[in-house]
Amino acid sequence: MMNKKQLQSTQTKKRILEASKELFIKKGYAATSIEEISDITGFSKGNIYYHFKSKEGLFLDMLDEWEVDWADKWEIKKQKYTTTIEKLYGLAEHLVEDEFNHPLTNVADEFYTSEKSNSEVHERLQKSFNGRIQFCQQLLLDGMNSDEFKQHDSLRLAKILDGMVNGLSYTCRDLDLKETLLIYKEAIDVLLYGFAKR
Repeated sequence: MMNKKQLQSTQTKKRILEASKELFIKKGYAATSIEEISDITGFSKGNIYYHFKSKEGLFLDMLDEWEVDWADKWEIKKQKYTTTIEKLYGLAEHLVEDEFNHPLTNVADEFYTSEKSNSEVHERLQKSFNGRIQFCQQLLLDGMNSDEFKQHDSLRLAKILDGMVNGLSYTCRDLDLKETLLIYKEAIDVLLYGFAKR
């Protein structure tokens, strides 16, 4: 259980994150300054730096929050699927619907491009990448263990699955939701069944 100081610190971080999220969405990552975040939240720059160390750290925490929210929603959604194959199609749909409608998608793209040489950012993104790979690997192992999938190198397949869906998120950026969902579904078809004549 948190003491009063810890609770206050958590609430302060939450208020800063919520207010700065609106700024990032409205202005973009580069155009949003700590000064503006300070103005809109009423917290001093020192207080903001105390909680987040840097603008990059603040934005990374925001992305972490998005990941947690995504995972929580997936945990609820996956209950309606009985097989791993159904879960793969459901996962594709979940990825599309979350990213297609999420207001941070474009800001995150800008952030990744502008901060790719920052070692703290690289380390946090690598951690996120590893988490996604583990998630995909577990899903594929579930399919192998239930005898839906043939035995294969689950780590290699997880990298293929993650690379495929993340690549599609860029490829489909200018398409509408219906077309994007169709392409993701066909990508899962290709992953599961291929398209070469046998």
